[in-house]
Amino acid sequence: MLCLQFFTVQFLFMKALLRYMFLPLLIVILIFIATCLISSSQMPGLPEGFPWDKLVHFGMFFVLSAVSLFDYYRLCKGNPPALRWIFWGFIIPVFYGGVIELLQKYFFASRSAEWADWIADILGSLAATVIVIIFLNRRRYSEKNISL
Repeated sequence: MLCLQFFTVQFLFMKALLRYMFLPLLIVILIFIATCLISSSQMPGLPEGFPWDKLVHFGMFFVLSAVSLFDYYRLCKGNPPALRWIFWGFIIPVFYGGVIELLQKYFFASRSAEWADWIADILGSLAATVIVIIFLNRRRYSEKNISL
C-alpha cells in the first residue's frame, strides 16, 4: 500500500511538473529553431538603422523568462522559494542564451555568435524577472487587502 501511495504522489508531481513546464519547454524549442536551425539568409529583411535582431533576442528571452516565472509561481501555488524562482526564471534562461551563442559559433555555420545577442538575452530575462516579481507582489498585496 505504501508503494502505491509513493507512485501516486510521484505521478501527481510529474503531472503537475509537465503541466507547468510544457509552455517554457515549447518556447525553448522554438528559440532553438529560430536561432540555430534557420539560416540568417532565411530571416525576413527589416529596415536598416535599427538592431532588430537584438530586439528579437530581447523579446524571445523576455517571453521565456516571464512564462517560466509565472509557471513556477503557479507550480508552487503562489509561494515559490525566492532563490529557486530566480534560478528557473532568470539564471537558466541566461545560461541557455549563452549556450545558444556557443552553439552558433561552433556548430552552426549558417549563424554567427555575438556578445550583443547574449546581452540582449540577459536584458530580456532581467526585464521579465523584474516586471513579473513586481506584478505578482502587487497582485498578492492587493488580494490580501481586499475588504468587504
